[in-house]
Amino acid sequence: MAATFRSVVLGQPEIAAIVFGYQVGVYDDVRMAFAACNELLEFDARDQIYNCDASFRSTFAPGAAWAGEANDKICALAYGLDDSQWDARLPLHVAIAEGLLHLTKRIVRCRPDLASEDAILVAFSEHRLEIVELLLDLRATVPKLRRRIHVADDGSVQRASYFTLTAMPKMLSRDDAKGVVLLERFGLRPDDLTSYDMRHAIYQSTLANATLALDTFPWLHYPSLLDDVAIQGFLPLVQTLHERGFACSVDAMDFAAAEGHLDVVQFLHKNRTEGCSVYALEYAIINGHFNVVRFLIEHRTEGASHGIFDGAAGSAGLDVVQYLHSLGTFDCTVNAVDEAVAWGNLPVVQFLLTNRDEGCTRDIVVQKALAGGHLRMAEYLLSLGYPFPTATPDVPVEYFRKPEMLGVVQLLVDHGASWGDDWMVFACSGNNLPLVQFLHERTSTCSHENDVLKHAIEANAWTVVDYLLGSCMQDISIDALKAALCFGKLDLASVILQRQPELRRHDELLQTAVNTRKTEVVRFLLTAGIGKPRDCLLKIAGRRSHVSESKLLLPFCMGSTNHLDNVVFLLILVALPDRRRSTTLRLITTELTYQFKKVNQRIELAPSVAARATTLLKAGEVVDWALALTIGHRKTTDAISLVCDAELKAQLTHLLAKKRKRSTQ
Repeated sequence: MAATFRSVVLGQPEIAAIVFGYQVGVYDDVRMAFAACNELLEFDARDQIYNCDASFRSTFAPGAAWAGEANDKICALAYGLDDSQWDARLPLHVAIAEGLLHLTKRIVRCRPDLASEDAILVAFSEHRLEIVELLLDLRATVPKLRRRIHVADDGSVQRASYFTLTAMPKMLSRDDAKGVVLLERFGLRPDDLTSYDMRHAIYQSTLANATLALDTFPWLHYPSLLDDVAIQGFLPLVQTLHERGFACSVDAMDFAAAEGHLDVVQFLHKNRTEGCSVYALEYAIINGHFNVVRFLIEHRTEGASHGIFDGAAGSAGLDVVQYLHSLGTFDCTVNAVDEAVAWGNLPVVQFLLTNRDEGCTRDIVVQKALAGGHLRMAEYLLSLGYPFPTATPDVPVEYFRKPEMLGVVQLLVDHGASWGDDWMVFACSGNNLPLVQFLHERTSTCSHENDVLKHAIEANAWTVVDYLLGSCMQDISIDALKAALCFGKLDLASVILQRQPELRRHDELLQTAVNTRKTEVVRFLLTAGIGKPRDCLLKIAGRRSHVSESKLLLPFCMGSTNHLDNVVFLLILVALPDRRRSTTLRLITTELTYQFKKVNQRIELAPSVAARATTLLKAGEVVDWALALTIGHRKTTDAISLVCDAELKAQLTHLLAKKRKRSTQ
């Protein structure tokens, strides 16, 4: 058999790769990724983001399992891209950030010019270690994976600082050592990190990874290293650094005590001379670390600040409070019980009122208990004879999630107290259905002023939403419907519209859904006949980030009888300034062809332009053909500038000039 190009070249992939390397274009299996970036993204230089069309993911990598959550925006900085202008590396960095290993490999093979060191740093930042390994392996054949493109103020080319400083802490926080090993392969250097970055990495690290990193990168040292590993409770590292002569400060023992690391505190006490400050005992007491508290009191002399007992009563456990009381050397005031009441620390309150004489601020302790949503505390204090508050307590909104709040409100009602309308709002926001039912049965709380349904929807309190829809007969506000649409709760929106059909008059609902690229909401509203599709399409046609919404809107912009008006509207879309013409043409060409077939049954092209227009139509230039028919019929020059073909433009100009001349004679 004779040798052929196919058998000799294509039959040997290595040779074929060299030959095809001189061809312009991309591999077929990565074509859709590049097309998606070119056709379905818009770069916003002001916000430094790429706005994504809803179909971007499915077009970029059809059928791929994306690792991250869907997002309608791509932050340029977070993807290692130039944040001042469109970056050609976008397809590669998206594939890396989203964990698309095969696609990453193919893009690098196809477009090695897009490779840079940033690609590896993005993979580190997103924990795509299999891609990190791939790119590190490819550095031998793709030298540009070592390329640095960030120019510093002094003119030097440096690594991308954002990713360099995040890569280390993210790798040290992993449950395995793979990230540290890959950082060594990558070639992390001392000047890549500041002391602050190193500290941040140690704070995020596991003991195993911190130990490995300090062995792997001997330069990973900074003045407060021993302090920081002590704070983390890394006793083996504390011992190692101590043996190697590292210095520390009182912060080591102070913060080790604060975190409850007794073994570290004991080691530092025995082997170091820096000691601690009064904060060591104070932090241990406040945080309730009983064993550390007892050790410091028995073995250290720094003590704690005056009034520490008061603070301990609020946040520490009963064991710490009992221990401090037993020593007989720690005084307290009425603030001790007051703080314990405010924190809901009932065992401590019972102990202090039983075993100490300081008491509490009698007139406000029940109010403190109620304001904190501490039902059992309030009942206990009332049983001891403490007075019920005369003023309604100011309860923070976050406490309305607590189941005990129903009992608190019932207690207030039993004592003749009132509550504000905002309590119903807080109960709805907290998804506290029993409390919502209790309040709703006793007062009218579903008015537009409160708009409790809207608050419940915004808080994802769906059990409360179901209850309000079934029990509250007040009108539903447009804001509640907007909230339902914002969360994509279309079944809920349907119920609201069935109950409140006049809300369909709010055309802004469709515009908001279009602006926020909520395609399913757009589909829902169009089907429901809500909004002005033409007005919406005029605002987004030709915008690459709104391709999906444009396709949904277009059929609803076409009238069923006036086809010429439809054609004129489609041509207006083409004429819109600051839009991408090719995006608009892809949207309207099929519809424009259909509408003109309808128009052509009644309107004929002028003989002087018919031949050229027909030739353009056969060549697929539908817009010029449509413009020829429309301009000739309407006798207007306004749209001639939209005609692309020079010959047709000249013919139309001449035709209109002749018609104007005849009309003036």
